[in-house]
Amino acid sequence: MTAAMEAETPNFSLNAPTATPTAPGLYVRQTSGLVRSVGPRTALFANLVGMGIIINYFWIVFASAGYPNANLVTTVGIGVLINVGVGYVYWMLASSMPRSGGDYVFLGRIFHPSIGLGTNLLFTVVFVTWAGYFAYYTAVFGIPTTLAAYSVAGGGATALAWAATLATSFTDQFLVAIFVLLLVVLVSLLPTKWIFRTVVGIFVLSAIIYVIMLGVLLSTSQATFAADWNALNTAGNNYTYQALASSVAGTTNITLTGTFLGIVYTMLSFIGYANSSYYGGEIRGNPTRTQGLAIFGAPLIFAVLIAILYAATYATFGRNFLIGVSDSYLTGGSITAIPSPLFLVAYIIHGDPVLAGFLSFGLILTFFGFALVYFIVPTRNLFSWSFDRILPTAFATVNRNGVPWVAVIVLAIASLVVIYVGVYTTLLDYLSYSNFGFWLAVGLVCLGGALFPFIRPKLFQSSPQIVQARIGRIPVITIVGIASWISAWFVSYAASTAQYVEPSGAYSYAYLIFLPIVFVIGVVGYWISRAIQMSRGVPMDLINRELPPE
Repeated sequence: MTAAMEAETPNFSLNAPTATPTAPGLYVRQTSGLVRSVGPRTALFANLVGMGIIINYFWIVFASAGYPNANLVTTVGIGVLINVGVGYVYWMLASSMPRSGGDYVFLGRIFHPSIGLGTNLLFTVVFVTWAGYFAYYTAVFGIPTTLAAYSVAGGGATALAWAATLATSFTDQFLVAIFVLLLVVLVSLLPTKWIFRTVVGIFVLSAIIYVIMLGVLLSTSQATFAADWNALNTAGNNYTYQALASSVAGTTNITLTGTFLGIVYTMLSFIGYANSSYYGGEIRGNPTRTQGLAIFGAPLIFAVLIAILYAATYATFGRNFLIGVSDSYLTGGSITAIPSPLFLVAYIIHGDPVLAGFLSFGLILTFFGFALVYFIVPTRNLFSWSFDRILPTAFATVNRNGVPWVAVIVLAIASLVVIYVGVYTTLLDYLSYSNFGFWLAVGLVCLGGALFPFIRPKLFQSSPQIVQARIGRIPVITIVGIASWISAWFVSYAASTAQYVEPSGAYSYAYLIFLPIVFVIGVVGYWISRAIQMSRGVPMDLINRELPPE
């Protein structure tokens, strides 16, 4: 059997030579220990689960209230242009450096390992927070929405009472979130192929809900929904009142500025297509092909899905009505259940509570998928830091199935802390500002991609031919990288405005600078680790001049 044939064999871990020969004793071991079992379609589905193909039925509430002058369908067109550029940069870097760790490896080998660690630590903090917070969101929004939809569709008042109890009981929220986290951890300890089979299952079920939901919306006129809504609501809360309340003094007129600034929730939804770069050491077969489909293809597919979702939602419920009920809910008005379309559809299919509950279950499924994917990703980051000896080598320990179980346990504890903080304190309000820091770091990765051919010419020249593509004398990755760097930092700016982060509260500079401070901590942490390891005789400079072994 040839090496090429072996590389395509499921579960086969090919220990190919690195760009430069690896000296004995440099790394924790001469092979990563990770199992290459993730194929192209699996990686694509996993990235789409990390994006959430029905999550915009949830974010549309916040986007409608926060950006009443935005046309959300148009924001998809703007967003896909930005994200395809960013995706191209990640695709090229993942093809050139197909190792686990993503931007830690990319920027660590292009700029300096301290920059790589700072950037990767920033992403890791966000991902770990999301893993815990979306487990918490399952209790706060997911289950209550499902119960409320079931009740409104004719399932009885008991379900609505349960929804109200869960939405207000901190103890119940904490227990539910812990249960969700426990499921995430148990799945994360399975063999890699079963982890990703679970992710694929989440995608398939989400896709079924997406199709059914779309069918219901496209077969229902706005007048029909208005009548259904009015039949179950009082005159003071009828469809016309909610639609008119949102359009006073032209506040819902679509503007160019409002639409450009309104891309932030659409961009938040796009996050996730680069996730496969973080477990590059578990991609089987040709990494360029796999990462091309997963990283470059995912935003294109996702853009089509959410553009249709937004358009169908506007057509059935009405843009002004959505703005009105969303604003009423977020400002403590007459709307008590979050007016996600996954809940509003219950008014259309009244009399079929099982179907209404099933469609709203999509929110629970999405939050669980987020918690799982954004738990898996940082475990591979910790593994990579440890493999390069920045962290204690124990973090790179893998079991016989190739799972970095020590990293899983450590991050399980971290996610548990996140859940506690999220339920009982307001410290996780920093997440309102996380888009600012996230896209700031994405811009840095794009800048690294743009400079890659000039800073690391030998590594660039040893990369696959598609990475070396040029327009004239200028590498394509440089052109796309510069454009994506500028675009990412525009999104970062848009996500730093008070309109986005605190539409109804005080602006917090402390939260705004939290993630940039995390980046600095990562940079400083690397130098501290380097000093300790160098004093022990570990050649850190030599380690960071080459790619880690596979």
